[in-house]
Amino acid sequence: MYLTYDEFTETYGGTLDETEFDDLEFEAECYVDEYTFNRLHGETVIPERVKRCMAHIIKMLKSQMDLMNTPTSDNQAASSGIVAGIASQSNDGVSISYNVISASDALTLSKQDVDKTIKRYLQGVSNSLGRKLLYRGIYPDE
Repeated sequence: MYLTYDEFTETYGGTLDETEFDDLEFEAECYVDEYTFNRLHGETVIPERVKRCMAHIIKMLKSQMDLMNTPTSDNQAASSGIVAGIASQSNDGVSISYNVISASDALTLSKQDVDKTIKRYLQGVSNSLGRKLLYRGIYPDE
């Protein structure tokens, strides 16, 4: 675990309940492990930038989850995997228009945001062995 629940809530302003945090922390950890080739496994001290990255990704995953659970204007769109968010609303004519995006497009955009976050936060960060986390090559003894 790269980020504890207490760190998430007390240091990084997280507001999730602990069960939801555990699920999203595991998901965020999988993303980070994918990019770092598991170079953080076995580390006793996790760098601050990794913790900040994890907190940011967890919040992004929560937003994505909320977006996917947003009710749509008609049930058929919801069952076909369409996510709709209110784009504009008018009061007098009771007019509501929606931004509509397919669930697969929303997931793709979310994955791209996570990728950019990992690259931005972890660029130049090394583990305790001095190995750059995002280095795409193989170090000796790996």
